[in-house]
Amino acid sequence: MPTKKQPAAAQPAVPHTSEYDAALVEYSSAVEALRQGDLDRARELFGKVRTLAPDEPELADRATTYIRICERKLAPQPGDPDAADDRLRKAVFLMNGGDVDDALQLLNRAVAENPLSVDVLYVRACAWALKGAAEKSVGDLRQAIAVDPKVRFQAINDPDFEKIREEPSFIDVIEPTPTGA
Repeated sequence: MPTKKQPAAAQPAVPHTSEYDAALVEYSSAVEALRQGDLDRARELFGKVRTLAPDEPELADRATTYIRICERKLAPQPGDPDAADDRLRKAVFLMNGGDVDDALQLLNRAVAENPLSVDVLYVRACAWALKGAAEKSVGDLRQAIAVDPKVRFQAINDPDFEKIREEPSFIDVIEPTPTGA
């Protein structure tokens, strides 16, 4: 008489470690950075995920996959401008076409190459403002103003800053108080 196979006993759930929980927090932050187009930050956070949860192969594999995606997107593409000025022009073109995320990738690379370029800092401040990222925008605008104070007057009427125009930090940069820019 044939015997029925007994169903496999369910494996008891293994409690997660504090390292795993920390890795999940980093993973969530990395996904958010990726969603916002901050590929450098996303790549860095996914790297932390791999080191925090080496005993969680599924999570480490996902993080590795996302790191490769970030690196592929950050790598120079055929036809990508080589010089910071070319990146700046292409970024402005992309922003005018509504592609702020790709523009930010170019601008991040341009700032890395020339961190004191008033033009690059100003345009990246505009890009962050278009995304509604007031603090990042104001940070870049402050740096640009520190190099060339005339930039403050350009920003006053620039429509790219509309989304953040009422933010206290933006107002403080445009109309500085003794503690402002």
